[in-house]
Amino acid sequence: MASSQTRDGNFIVRGIKTAIKFLWEVKAELTKVSWPTKEEVISSTWVVLFAVGITAVWVFAADQFSAILISGLIRLIH
Repeated sequence: MASSQTRDGNFIVRGIKTAIKFLWEVKAELTKVSWPTKEEVISSTWVVLFAVGITAVWVFAADQFSAILISGLIRLIH
């Protein structure tokens, strides 16, 4: 019977080697990342919270306007 192993080992060994190589490459790429400072993270967080707040107010206003419009149209029909 023919062996299912290749020169680099069976599929389990190749999978482990591939995973280890991938993790080493991830580590190498993470050393190249320009991480933000604490102040940059805080200021970006405030910008996001402000944008979410404005969006929430806009969606609330649009929902209330459409509810008033729909209920007015329903009153006209009945």
